[in-house]
Amino acid sequence: MKAVFFSFAAAFIPALVFGIVSKLVPGIYRLMELVTGFIRAIPTVAIILIALLLLPLSYTPVIICYFVVFPVLYTNISEGLRNVDGKLLEMARIYKFTNAKIIRNIYIPSLKPYIVAGSRSALGLNFKVMVTAEVFNFANHQSIGAQMYMHRIQIDLAGIMAWALIVVFISVVFDLLIKILFREKT
Repeated sequence: MKAVFFSFAAAFIPALVFGIVSKLVPGIYRLMELVTGFIRAIPTVAIILIALLLLPLSYTPVIICYFVVFPVLYTNISEGLRNVDGKLLEMARIYKFTNAKIIRNIYIPSLKPYIVAGSRSALGLNFKVMVTAEVFNFANHQSIGAQMYMHRIQIDLAGIMAWALIVVFISVVFDLLIKILFREKT
């Protein structure tokens, strides 16, 4: 479970940085659209198999999740920044808002729903991909994916279903936590 959050954080920070840079530099936006589109098009199982062949086993689940989750986060952040209401920005310029005030009062509130939606999608996807990567990776025999694989070898459908339900439960709990954490105050 640590690996899920580590890979999420490792993808979120560069996604935020590249999202901001893409807003400021149109050429970077076009380049990142190509890069993230390419990464999204690669089948997850191909990313898993390539990582298992090229990287040390202990790092593969985290790196695999990074490559699957980064495009989701980047796209949400980038689109959120690109869809900030131009009329609000024009009003801010007319009233001579400082850049800090524009960021705090316009960009951050406008970006928030995109970050929440992207984080919810990315975290759910991260749990699924992490378990899948762990099925192929036996560096950690205590991982959920390794446990599911062991139940498969033993032809224990109940064990596989139990672990699947545990992953679903954990994923739903964290999805709810994100919703509660970012709930609008009325």
